[in-house]
Amino acid sequence: MLKTHYIVGTYNHLPEGLDETEFEKIYQSCYRPFLSTLNRFPEIQAALYYSGSLLRRFEARHPEYIMLLEEMSARRQIELLGGGFYAPILPLISSSDRLGQIELMTTYLRKNFGKRPRGCWLSEFAWEPWLASTLQASGMDYTFLSDRQFRDALGRDDVKLAPAITEDQGRCLTVLPVMDCTTDTGTSLGFIEAAEAAGPRPLTVLMVAGERIRGLWENSGLESPDLYMERTFAWFRKNSLESETTTPSRYLKIKKVTTKLYFPGSATERFLKASSPEGTNHSCGSLRRSIIRYASSAALYSRMYYVHLLIGQLRGDKSRKKSASEDLWKGQCGNAYWQAPEGGIEDPAIREAAYRSLIDAELTTRQKGLFVPGIVKADVDFDGSKEFIYQGLDLNAYVHPKGAVLVELDLFKARRNVCDLFVAAPEGDRSRKSCFVDRIYAEEPEPDRVLSPWVGDVGPFSTHVYDEMLSSAEAASLLFSKDGVIGLGGAKRSIAISKRYSFNKKTVRVVYSVQNRSDTGAAFWLGIELNTSLGTDTLESLETSGTDTAPIAPEVLSADHGTFLGTSSRFIIKTAGTFKSVSITSTVPASISASMVGRIVRQGLATLLVWPVTLEADETWKTDLLLSIHE
Repeated sequence: MLKTHYIVGTYNHLPEGLDETEFEKIYQSCYRPFLSTLNRFPEIQAALYYSGSLLRRFEARHPEYIMLLEEMSARRQIELLGGGFYAPILPLISSSDRLGQIELMTTYLRKNFGKRPRGCWLSEFAWEPWLASTLQASGMDYTFLSDRQFRDALGRDDVKLAPAITEDQGRCLTVLPVMDCTTDTGTSLGFIEAAEAAGPRPLTVLMVAGERIRGLWENSGLESPDLYMERTFAWFRKNSLESETTTPSRYLKIKKVTTKLYFPGSATERFLKASSPEGTNHSCGSLRRSIIRYASSAALYSRMYYVHLLIGQLRGDKSRKKSASEDLWKGQCGNAYWQAPEGGIEDPAIREAAYRSLIDAELTTRQKGLFVPGIVKADVDFDGSKEFIYQGLDLNAYVHPKGAVLVELDLFKARRNVCDLFVAAPEGDRSRKSCFVDRIYAEEPEPDRVLSPWVGDVGPFSTHVYDEMLSSAEAASLLFSKDGVIGLGGAKRSIAISKRYSFNKKTVRVVYSVQNRSDTGAAFWLGIELNTSLGTDTLESLETSGTDTAPIAPEVLSADHGTFLGTSSRFIIKTAGTFKSVSITSTVPASISASMVGRIVRQGLATLLVWPVTLEADETWKTDLLLSIHE
């Protein structure tokens, strides 16, 4: 009778930004029961992947877990897998960062467990054909792809899957087919159910996300996760005559793999579905589309690569470059770039952790005593147009010429991007929540307009590129101008908007000039859209007109309707956390409406400032806005 070999194991990772309370809950209900029970079954072998960031959490909070891993590794009961240290989506980061993350993980495992990993785990089974040469150059002999990816490569379903060799540029890599017990609907199969479903075959690889063990236990109806895992391993012991557990390295030493197979670029179905347009199936998704599916992921991806380029310009100081690189790698945690079910880009804490690491990396690249604040131009978001970046001692400000809007505002002390809001909308005018977005309305907008400020906007200013004008003001300023034709009551009017940005410490000043260049008068409503991320901070109150007005409780705000806050020259958002407050001051009082952004997961605050503007021919209207951050 043919004996079935099983490779069983778990892949384990928690994203950067996850709080300690949640970590402790997962540790006690998932990680600890699995390993402690496995330790009581020494004849059962397993392959385990832990991200480097998770292993560091164990070191800090549960060193006994690391000690048990060392003991089980020393007696060769478990094989620890390598991979990206911070569990990145490997095809989405640069070649040097891929090599660096894998080598960091390899070095960590070798120093702490005495063995160099020979296999690599791929987050979300994200694969591109050229990864074979990258992994082989990193010292990896094998990796894993899902059963579905094997069948797609073979072009048929009616075959028994077996390990295969793939190749890129003459470098060969063994690939093992995995039955991933975590399904695309978010549910999981236990090892027993998966083994029975797989049926007899020479090799069956069963892997489950370690964080799913709690759900498996709860569905089993057993008293504790320890009892659930004990029943699982007892099944393998009971069936030891027909089956045998092994590790990947041990199996590949015994069984020579000769089948060659080439795998197309792909990933898990859930990853591809998350990157697919609404109403399409996962076949329309792709690894690269995941970074443009939402404006927030595209912005974070662009920011990550910009920091990568800054680090690449460092010369001579290896220690500083190494420190900056590791901060960059921490910011490449894969969860932050897509809507991962266990916590992804929609979670403000995860995005905040990514931006914090990227800001730390950029600050490390700055050499003390030589850095001079100023404005640089660079195509940060790879759209063919250069953005304007003010690099200061206290903040970075990114201004995009399309709409001349503030798309990112980084505060260094808080390590926060004030413009970091996630919106589950397609890319375009309504997807990225920026600051100082210009709107023209023919009629006075209702408070609910703050929810969809693009509705009724008769001007081209929010979607067209502004012209950069030569500025004779201070070096830390930018001047933009845009002419546009608007329709008012069936008539056309030529309106020009100019806006001058000035940056100073923790403030952004924008001076607006609106000119009627028509031969006749024009009357309309000017709206300026502001969007402020709250991150993980708690909104305490809103306040208009300083201390003369009673604070407005945050409970009055909703993501389902806009709230009119009054007509005022000052608006203050008071928070508890990283910031004390964010304030907007205008020299001309404005009608202010606000709403929350995010119905299920609170993202931040959307604000719409509105002024009635009546201009005779060639007349100009002006106001001065000051955005201030108080930490």
